[in-house]
Amino acid sequence: MISEVEQPKEKRSLSSEPPSLMSLPYEIIENILARISKWNYPNLSLVSKSFLSLLSSPQLYKTRSEIGTTEPCLYFCLESANHSSPQWYTLWMKPDETLTGTGTIHDYSLIPLPSSSPVLRTSTVAVGSEIYVIGGHFNRSSSVRIFDCRSNTWRDGPNMTVARSDPVAVLIDQRIYVLGGREMDESDDWFEVFDIKTQTWRALPSFRAGLELRRYIVWPNRYFPRLGDSQTAVRLINVNPNALEGKLYVAAQINDYTYEPKDDTWKVVSKSSIRRVKVWCVIENVMYACHDVFLRWYDYEDRRWREIQGLEELCYHPTRGFSGAERIVNYGGKLVVMWRPVQSDGKDKIEIWCAQIALEKRSKDEIWGKIEWINSVLTVPKLCDLCYSCVVVSI
Repeated sequence: MISEVEQPKEKRSLSSEPPSLMSLPYEIIENILARISKWNYPNLSLVSKSFLSLLSSPQLYKTRSEIGTTEPCLYFCLESANHSSPQWYTLWMKPDETLTGTGTIHDYSLIPLPSSSPVLRTSTVAVGSEIYVIGGHFNRSSSVRIFDCRSNTWRDGPNMTVARSDPVAVLIDQRIYVLGGREMDESDDWFEVFDIKTQTWRALPSFRAGLELRRYIVWPNRYFPRLGDSQTAVRLINVNPNALEGKLYVAAQINDYTYEPKDDTWKVVSKSSIRRVKVWCVIENVMYACHDVFLRWYDYEDRRWREIQGLEELCYHPTRGFSGAERIVNYGGKLVVMWRPVQSDGKDKIEIWCAQIALEKRSKDEIWGKIEWINSVLTVPKLCDLCYSCVVVSI
């Protein structure tokens, strides 16, 4: 009988440790982290210096873009009453969060950022993960400043063809169209475009906009125009900060206009219906705006503004609704509103509020909103100007 020989048992080292994530190949670690919500990155960066280095790597954000895991993030800028020391912030709202029974949740992250750029409300444009700040504020400038939201760093971009003060900038198909910022007698320099791919500026023939439109001062979302020749009647236009069906949308005091980039043509589309709109944005080719305490959407067929249903709680919020609304933006297909109370009851400081709203079109003439997130996100001095710039980037 052949006896079985017992194989010696392997000795387990007492010092052996289970494999860690960092023992995996770099490409695999990067792919794993790219699929995690950026909401978790601040906590993950505390794990080790290696994690911190990985989470700040430009390649990680490139991977997020390639595999389609980028997320929207809100950036806004505040300015003091004396127009000095502007401060940028980024506001992260926790994904897939719902309201509690009290109607308020506190899962958000507000982070102050390096600020080395003028505060421009109308010429700040989000391009992917970058923010372009174009022109001068009060004083003319042809400068372009670019903020990289991945590395939190500023850099200079190519200068415009002419200097402008508080122009309007709109992104359409990887080109930034800039209007205004010039005097009435300089209407030939009214319009130019920046090609993001080639990083070059090109002046556009302003005469095609028509003399009537070029005589208007571009001063969107404001009721206090620059003072020019006292003998010249002041005319204002509103420019939608978002492209509408791939076109630029401009509202003057008499007519509404569109600009078609493909053939460089301007058209009158209707009698002006939005010239009194203070703040607006476009989501899935529908215009949304704030009127008094109500949020509304524009019905193109009937040429009228309709109220978004289901937002009574928000419109009559204890902070007195949106009478003090500053900005509304497209936040990944949802509507985000930022506002401050109209009155602060004699207090030296006020709160800045933010709400996120999901939208649903239930019929041809009815859109409903559902409040997903509402909170007071920051307390500032009463004289602080809110949201001269407010944009959403994808990172």
